[in-house]
Amino acid sequence: MNRRALLSVTAGTAASATAGCLGRLPAVGSSVSTEFELVDADLDPSDDPDVTVEDGTVVARGTIEYGSSECGTVELAHAAYEGSQERLDLLVVAADDSSGVGGCSDDLVYGGYRLEASVEGLLRRVTVTEHHVFGDAYSTTVDGLDD
Repeated sequence: MNRRALLSVTAGTAASATAGCLGRLPAVGSSVSTEFELVDADLDPSDDPDVTVEDGTVVARGTIEYGSSECGTVELAHAAYEGSQERLDLLVVAADDSSGVGGCSDDLVYGGYRLEASVEGLLRRVTVTEHHVFGDAYSTTVDGLDD
């Protein structure tokens, strides 16, 4: 079969198969505004993230253990809002920041963070999860925000 003919048939079939359905797909992450900053590690790294929600703004704070003071860092890895469920999911992780550096130190470090997030919509549930260097994960979920 001619490659162009196959592509046009495939594209036409895909378009007709999804006609009218695209409005129901979640707009994950499209309406999340975040501010993330590294701060002093003043919270216990084995505690769940400290999360508050006020007037539609989420503030999360925590401390994450990461490897190498020379090549590691803490960063916001994921921020997604699921509008149909009015749910915000945030993920903060221990990350590699080596950028091609020759060698990294072999120490463990604790890094604090402060995250502020808001969405263009209502919030019913907020989950903030931390992933530490050796796979430890800590999470806080705030439910019932629409009450």
